[in-house]
Amino acid sequence: MFSWHLQKAYQRAVWYKSAGYRVCAGGPAVTLNPGFLADVAEIGGDIPALHRHNPDATFTSRGCVNHCTFCAVPKIEGQLVELDDWPVKPIICDNNLLACSVPHFDRVIDRLIESRVRGIDFNQGLDARLLTDYHARRFAELGKQLSFVRLAWDNSRLEAQFRNAWRLLIDAGISPKQIRVYVLIGFDDTPQDALYRLETIRGLGGLPNPMRYQTLNAMRRNAYLSPDWTSSEMKRIARYYSRLNWLGHIPFSEYKG
Repeated sequence: MFSWHLQKAYQRAVWYKSAGYRVCAGGPAVTLNPGFLADVAEIGGDIPALHRHNPDATFTSRGCVNHCTFCAVPKIEGQLVELDDWPVKPIICDNNLLACSVPHFDRVIDRLIESRVRGIDFNQGLDARLLTDYHARRFAELGKQLSFVRLAWDNSRLEAQFRNAWRLLIDAGISPKQIRVYVLIGFDDTPQDALYRLETIRGLGGLPNPMRYQTLNAMRRNAYLSPDWTSSEMKRIARYYSRLNWLGHIPFSEYKG
């Protein structure tokens, strides 16, 4: 999944190959680094990786219209493509569902309603800049089937768009407890900027999920640290806001981490 998994994947592939097995390798990290496992595995092919990772997850589209420099999706999946068909599952992993056409979006919602599947989670972070009143009202039609919609707020310059998306969801009848927000930290921001976004989301009644920036080819997790951050600031903020279910009763200013 991530580039820091490649070394372990290589060792495992060597073991299986030496035991006489056919070895196939895929996933985002392999796509970004196709030569890493080339001498010990067949690269790519029709591997149902998502089903193996989570049988409750599905894609209805692939790719994205954005080209965010911190994101691997444009390099892995390319431009947005709407799928003609997909398994109806509760966890929707599209990288930019709201960039799809309205007919495709309607098909996704209609098929979920018809399936009566519960625990629906729009998992990858909906693009707040693209969310409309129509989208919000259709999400609300899912009723008790819906567990979560997830937004993303990558920097404070997008505050107006984020707040507008939040308001549209609330006005449509979606509870703040159903809204989770991915918060990119450590990329083009400062600790103060990150704290502002994280605390703003808490103040609205939502649950922020801090996502520490990782370089796309990092061979060690959490190896990168922005010059605007210190290691202690990053660890303290990431640990606290990743554990709000346990630590939320303690103000961040009192958290010793």
